[in-house]
Amino acid sequence: MNSHLKSRMASRQLVTMENVPQQFPSYMDPSEELSCGDHESVESRLIKGLRELYQAEELCDTTVVTESRRFLCHRVVLSSVSPYFRAMFSSSMREAEQGEVVLADIPAPVIQTVLNFIYTGEATINLDTVQELFTVSSRLQIVALQDLCSSYLNKTLNSDSFFWIYRLAHSHNCRCLLEAAIQYIGCHFISISKEEDFLQLDLKELTPILSSDKLMVSSELDVYHLAQRWWRFNCCRYTSIPEELAKTIRFYLMSPQELKEVEEEFHKEISSQQPLSFQLRQGMFEDRIICMDIMDRERNILKKDYLLETYNPVSGIWGKLPFPKYLSDSRVLVEGRYLYISGGKNEDETLTDELYVYDSVMNDWSRLPSMRVPKVNHGFVAHAQRLYALGGWDGREIINYAEYYSVPENCWKSLPNLPLRLHDFGCAQLKGKLYLIGGSTTISKSIVKHLGFLIYDTASETWSHFPLKMQISSAGAIKLSDKILVIVGYARTYQDRYEPFDPRATDQHFEHKYYMPHASAQFYKYSDPCANPGFIPTICFCLDSEGQFCNCPVPPFPENIKSPGVVKWKDRIYVMGGIGMREFNDKFMYHWAPGRTTWTKGVVELPILFDDSFGCVTLEVPLEHFHSLILGRKVTRIRPKRQIFEEESD
Repeated sequence: MNSHLKSRMASRQLVTMENVPQQFPSYMDPSEELSCGDHESVESRLIKGLRELYQAEELCDTTVVTESRRFLCHRVVLSSVSPYFRAMFSSSMREAEQGEVVLADIPAPVIQTVLNFIYTGEATINLDTVQELFTVSSRLQIVALQDLCSSYLNKTLNSDSFFWIYRLAHSHNCRCLLEAAIQYIGCHFISISKEEDFLQLDLKELTPILSSDKLMVSSELDVYHLAQRWWRFNCCRYTSIPEELAKTIRFYLMSPQELKEVEEEFHKEISSQQPLSFQLRQGMFEDRIICMDIMDRERNILKKDYLLETYNPVSGIWGKLPFPKYLSDSRVLVEGRYLYISGGKNEDETLTDELYVYDSVMNDWSRLPSMRVPKVNHGFVAHAQRLYALGGWDGREIINYAEYYSVPENCWKSLPNLPLRLHDFGCAQLKGKLYLIGGSTTISKSIVKHLGFLIYDTASETWSHFPLKMQISSAGAIKLSDKILVIVGYARTYQDRYEPFDPRATDQHFEHKYYMPHASAQFYKYSDPCANPGFIPTICFCLDSEGQFCNCPVPPFPENIKSPGVVKWKDRIYVMGGIGMREFNDKFMYHWAPGRTTWTKGVVELPILFDDSFGCVTLEVPLEHFHSLILGRKVTRIRPKRQIFEEESD
């Protein structure tokens, strides 16, 4: 067939196709796009095809050569995952011209594992292979494999491995693994610093450790003494303590008595060091429990004192922390040394949109940008330098509005709304997911109990709903290891009246998941003959990161209470106050620690009868003997009230 005839036929065929009317199925909108999400993606087919080509040694254009074996590969594949190979093959280097990459110093089994990972994304890692795989992946700049090895090493950090893992991370400048190793060393600094291995460290390896804020030391003399020991051990290389090492010692954190011990040797460094450029070490803080229920406690006619109550579980001391104004029904959270308070009611019963922050190091309150909506009884939880304010009551109705405060940007931003109006719920965060448990909502303008819980995924910005056959109101919810612990009293069960939530009444961000747990199998119950029919006494249960009920290690709670304050202090869970069945408020405290089979009732009572809506958090506070050393810190205002010692047997 000649070319002229082919052209005429193609032209005729084109005209014919243009004249054919475009027919669509009656159920299909012509403007609707077809989604291929249910079909195998091009990406997965591409990966599968490249893997098959590698295994069959087809269309290969380069060879990786080791001492004992040759591996046929594809330049484009190696270059796509490794800047090392990309630079090699895109230049005039010998490997690009000859088509061979010689890696004779790397064992063949290691190269085989690396190549299998490149083509399949899978690698078998154990203690025998991880160090060499980490080193080779770092050298070849295969970041994904190095991250996998780093994650494995992070999980194996212990008293036997921390030293070589730290040196490995330092030599390859692996930031995430280096931070994890320093964190481990910091937590065990006093015992680890006595080991001779510490003295074997190079100066460049030692200085990042001694410069870290993570060291669990209550005195800067501990850092000084280790620096002295290291220098004496290495004095053949240094005639005096090296300047780099001296700079790691924070002389301004030493008391006058401690400075006398070191000033003769470090007079120049002490006088030239700038205190504002340093932070307290981790071991220079203690954890205090802060109870949020602000009102005029002192009844001072001339000047009102609005106070938060503070509790030190070690000493048994209750104290007071003044606050700038009256607030009730606010929400509180803590991020390290910072205490945040949002929303609530003013003294005249109007609602506020204010956000306050307390800096425990500087002992000072500041007001931050206000929320976009005034509210009370809302969820307030932190994750990744964001403070989330969720739902609540705006003075007229229950709301579904959600927003967050960005700490770095110092401003509020909107979020996808809750799938239903909600307030008075338990709230906690786990693995980037925000849990809103129980509470009250509105149906046809009537306020009803919410039979379920919500989860907001901060990564995908989507909501999920999990129905329950029980009412949960004013629950205490906290993170416990890899799960969420919920403690709630007076939960009412519904066996026959359950109506599932209708997802069609929500927006596009909502994802509905039905899950019906069996309460009798999942919850610890405490039988109380005084309990009202249809109500379950105080229960404890746990949820995992997928919103599923999971094993709960917490024993039955020995009292019937509603709206208690629940807080984690070190490894203990404290339950404080609440509304009891036999009296309006309770002043008791209970605590539980992992491994215990019962709750322990504290000797110390709450100093006041808290309102039925208050929050408890754990705040890092500088040890008292550092207060006078912190430049610019306001006069100490946490005042001891009374002291009763608890038996500390955990």
